[in-house]
Formats: sequence, structure tokens, C-alpha cells
Amino acid sequence: MKSVTFSEIVRVHQRPGYLRRLATWRQSLPWALTLLAGLPLLMLALHLIDPGTPLAYIVLPALLGGVLPVCMLGPGRFEMQTRFDARYMINTLDEAMSALGYRKSADDSERISYYRPRPWLRQQEGAITVAVLPHALEVIGPVGSLRLLQHRIAR
Repeated sequence: MKSVTFSEIVRVHQRPGYLRRLATWRQSLPWALTLLAGLPLLMLALHLIDPGTPLAYIVLPALLGGVLPVCMLGPGRFEMQTRFDARYMINTLDEAMSALGYRKSADDSERISYYRPRPWLRQQEGAITVAVLPHALEVIGPVGSLRLLQHRIAR
């Protein structure tokens, strides 16, 4: 894919000035359960390893690390640009998306949609949409998935 250039991943702010909320509680439930069960156990284990360590040195990094995945759920976008017709990149995109666990849900001449089949996600949650432009593919979806996709295609 030497004739393809990637733009930077840009966050899409749906409501500027407001804190972005997660799409649904159903999407955030596995993350919340992991935080509620895992973080106290991790903090307890670290405290038992070295009881002299102040709790603030254990609790604050653990909480920050637990909140970090929320940043990866936010929506973003990037473009794959080429000098040629962008339609020839669709097969490469399909292969990369299936390797990441995505399935194609809709396909027409102007827009392609992919979703991840997960029991806790509805089809539109975590979905990636691709707008087919004459010399570019505009990819919109969760930032974490977009980073994985760029890395996968660039190989």
C-alpha cells in the first residue's frame, strides 16, 4: 500500500463544550464491572506487597489506568488517500476489518458499514463506517479501533 497515505486520527466531538457520555449503559457495563471488581483487588494486592507505600501512590495511578479505556471509546475519523480510484482499497480494508473481528453490515457504492458481534454491544455501538470518496476512504469509528486498523493496513 505504498500509494496510500493516512491522515491523522482526529477526534469527532459530537457536542462541543459538554462531556461526552458513553453511547449506552449496555456498552459500558463490562468496563464498569471490571473496574468495580478488578481495581480494588489490584490495589489490595499492591498494598499487601508493600504495606509501607502510601495509598495515594497506589489508588491514583490505578484509577487513572482504569479510566484510560474510556478515551479509546470516543469517536474519531481518518482518511486513506490515494492518487488512484479509492475503490481498489476496499478489498484491503475488508481483510483488515475481518482480521480485527468486524463484519460487514451494509455495502453500497458510497458507504460501507462494519460492526463487531459482541453480546454486550448492539450492532451500531462500536461500529465503523466508511465513506467512499473518489480518491479517499473516510473512516469513522472508535479511536482505539481506528488505531488498530491503521496499524493493520500499514503493514
